[in-house]
Amino acid sequence: MLVFLHEEYLWMVGLLSLAVFLLYLFSLWRKRLWMKGFGRLELLLKAGRFPGIPQNVIRGLFISTALAGLALVLLGPQWLTQEEQYEKEGLEIVFALDVSLSMLAEDVKPNRLQRAKAEISTLVGELKEDRLGVVVFAGKAFSLLPYLTQDYERIFLRTLSLINESYTRFVPYGTNVGNALLLSLDVFSNKPNEKVLILLTDGEEQIAVRSQVAEAVRLLLEKKHISLYMIGIGDPSVFSRIPHRDSSGKTAGYERDMEGKIIETRPDPSFLTEIAQLTGGKYIHDATGEELKDIFRKAIEEHRKIVGIKTHKVLIDISRHCLGAALVFLSLALLV
Repeated sequence: MLVFLHEEYLWMVGLLSLAVFLLYLFSLWRKRLWMKGFGRLELLLKAGRFPGIPQNVIRGLFISTALAGLALVLLGPQWLTQEEQYEKEGLEIVFALDVSLSMLAEDVKPNRLQRAKAEISTLVGELKEDRLGVVVFAGKAFSLLPYLTQDYERIFLRTLSLINESYTRFVPYGTNVGNALLLSLDVFSNKPNEKVLILLTDGEEQIAVRSQVAEAVRLLLEKKHISLYMIGIGDPSVFSRIPHRDSSGKTAGYERDMEGKIIETRPDPSFLTEIAQLTGGKYIHDATGEELKDIFRKAIEEHRKIVGIKTHKVLIDISRHCLGAALVFLSLALLV
């Protein structure tokens, strides 16, 4: 529907357009009277190849319409439409992020940890009304937020930015997936809304505390409203070394174990696949890190429920269309 910001002046545009058309017809009539003073009008029109009355009337209509289009631009013409927006239920989402030393391998660029953080940050920029938490784990799991938050910029993303290469060198050695699952389950609230747990790791279970894994599986089976996604990252086809950085951040060889041997890491998805199958969750592996964003998005949207539909008005400025129409009618007036 066509509306105007200054509809109160719309009648003036119509009146001005009509006045211009009538003034054009009046000038045409005066011109014909003036030409009659020189002799027979029919002979003068034929000799001078002047346009006839129908052509002059059409030209007058084009000119007045072009002027009306220019005047309408000043009134702020807009096209009013209505859009339906689905209102979706906010989820509780907990990211459990592996921060063990093997996550610094560079088979995924820039490395497994930085790529995972980058894709989580990109996803968070698309979220609304969801409550987020973050758990990090290596040999032991830690919750970095005391509660789930909807403050993405000031709390969640700032907390995520604290996880860096220096952080991974101070956490307990190993990859304790069982402890990460148990702590992540405690982060969720007791509300009955949909909950999604996304655990991202390279899958090297260096500390296999099976009792903790079994307890986590039992809890997940009891809590039907918590959906588990185990996401593996890294190339499982090759062994990758972990660069060692000096104080200036430059690569100075590779990380070594307690015996002085160079550490080589290769993701092992078999353990994570087993947990996912036991809990009814899903295991997805991304060898390059390029699919993480889509994996995250699908995992979340799969559990988002529509709770209502909101209709809101949308105004689109069409001033340039009125201006273009005015120029078209003016060009037609010159061609008639």
